[in-house]
Amino acid sequence: MNRSLRYFDNKFSFFIVLCCLPLLFLPKINLVSFGGRETAGIRIDDIFLMILALFVFWANFALKKRLQDIEKWMLSLIGFSLISYLSNRFLVSAGILHVNAVIFYAIRLLEYFIFFYIGAFAAQFFTSYSVVKTFLIWNIVLILLQRLGLIGQFSNWGYLSVSTERVSGIGSFPSETGLFLDMAFCFLVFDQTQKSNGWLVLPKMVQRFFQKTYLYWLFLICATAIIWTGSRIAILALVVVFFFRLKDEFNVRSLASVSIAAFFIVIGAFLMVVLIMNSDAIVKRSAGLISFRNLELVAIVWDQISTDYDPIGFEAVKFDSYDMSWWLRIHKWMYALKIYVMNPECWLQGIGPGFAMAGLDGGYLRILTENGILGSFLYWKVFSSIYRQSLQLKWMLIAFMINMIFFDVYLAYKPMSLLFFLTGCTYST
Repeated sequence: MNRSLRYFDNKFSFFIVLCCLPLLFLPKINLVSFGGRETAGIRIDDIFLMILALFVFWANFALKKRLQDIEKWMLSLIGFSLISYLSNRFLVSAGILHVNAVIFYAIRLLEYFIFFYIGAFAAQFFTSYSVVKTFLIWNIVLILLQRLGLIGQFSNWGYLSVSTERVSGIGSFPSETGLFLDMAFCFLVFDQTQKSNGWLVLPKMVQRFFQKTYLYWLFLICATAIIWTGSRIAILALVVVFFFRLKDEFNVRSLASVSIAAFFIVIGAFLMVVLIMNSDAIVKRSAGLISFRNLELVAIVWDQISTDYDPIGFEAVKFDSYDMSWWLRIHKWMYALKIYVMNPECWLQGIGPGFAMAGLDGGYLRILTENGILGSFLYWKVFSSIYRQSLQLKWMLIAFMINMIFFDVYLAYKPMSLLFFLTGCTYST
């Protein structure tokens, strides 16, 4: 293990893993919500993570450990977020701004980052491959049970006994689930060290068949689960990653590999079309998706929207055959962007973390408007330090970035916990 990440002896490290690793597999349910924001609140997880954070930070200073690059950038980002928050409070009190930042959003990422240390401790006792495989299987089972109506779903408000059309596994909402399924797929298909160990109980010919077709089976399983979540951007990310990974199969240049790929691509494409066409969660929501009117909506909403109040429920443009998700997003995006553009004194540090409502549904825009140019740079440094660690983390970040176009990915608990956990595992080896 990386000596700079060794804080405790093996017994205490194992105890920490035993207490904290299950948090990765449990749903997030708020015990107390803040200010009516369903995504912000106090959870059982917070108690365990806060205790671990105290141990780690105390040990780090007591032992005078050298900080890793990602730790330096993360602390810089949190510190800057607090400065952005204080700037917002000053500008609001001076009557320059009329929207309030939320301090919880300034430190939210720090809580998720504790999983970096859980990953570093867990790497002494478990392989990251086994954790991700278990995580994926656990969610696939829950998704299947939810799809069949045998169990309900989890949300920030608690357990819902009746499942909706869009299943969510242990995620708080379907888009979050679609993303961490993407991430699990990326990690597993770009891992070459464990691929041959999963079929040892089968005859050798059957083992070879599944080894040859492992990529395709995993893609079909993940694609089915993601389609059931109804997350369109997660489907796109999965397909993009799959085709880039497929290039490695064609590099073998054998007739068998090409034939297998062609067969599974045709069958897979057919099955995906059938599943999507029979999924109301996608078909109904996408009825007006491919239309130039959606692009025209951007300019119309920009001209008509007011920044004096939250646009949700008071949309400036009436819904009229637009894609529903796009229509809602444009109102939220133009609201946040217009406030940012109209306040040049905030261009460097941002309007303030958390001002842009609970779900802006646009990660890049949220980072820019809430944290400004300097904050965007710090986010880029945090993510680039993860990107460089391994091929698996690189592709996880690519799927992450695709999803972030239409989803506040960096604020999602399970995907960020999984990402930081695996980063900790990689740093520790």
